[in-house]
Parts: sequence; structure tokens; C-alpha cells
Amino acid sequence: MTISFARSGAVLGIALNLALAPIKAPADDWQPDHDCTKPYKPYTFTSQWEIENFRSEVEDYKNCIAEFVEEQQQAIRNHTQAEDDAIEEWNDFVRYELN
Repeated sequence: MTISFARSGAVLGIALNLALAPIKAPADDWQPDHDCTKPYKPYTFTSQWEIENFRSEVEDYKNCIAEFVEEQQQAIRNHTQAEDDAIEEWNDFVRYELN
């Protein structure tokens, strides 16, 4: 039996199927969470020190969340690159080994 792939349609079709296939990996069950601590805002501030301390804690919280978001965005970029590399490897295999 001979397997024949039309270059344009098969490669594109396979790439789309790989990209859109619902792949379930053990890592999909785990969702990262930040370990940032939300500051407590008193009902009323009793001193300038409390105000400045609260503002500092708010800034720390904001920076912690921003760092977490950047880490997650980098992970997305890494996973997307790995996906693209795998698809390219498959397409090269089909192009050069099967045709």
C-alpha cells in the first residue's frame, strides 16, 4: 500500500488538526496561582505612617501581580513556540520523507 500526500492540502490539513486538537496533558489539570498578598485597608487611617504604609503595600501588591502575569505570558510564549516547532517538524517530515 502506498501513502501519498498532496503537498499543500495534506500539510496544511495536518498542521491545522495538530494545532486545534484537544490534547489533554497532566499539566492541563494544574493552574498556577500567584502568592501575592492583598493589603488590608483600614476603615480609617489614624496616621500619616498608616497611609504611607498602605500605599507601599498597594504598590508591592501591584508589582507582585504584574510579575506573575509576565511569568504566565512568558510561559504562553514558550508553549506556543514548542507547538510551532512540533508542527514544523511534522510538516518537514511530510514534505521531505513522505513525498
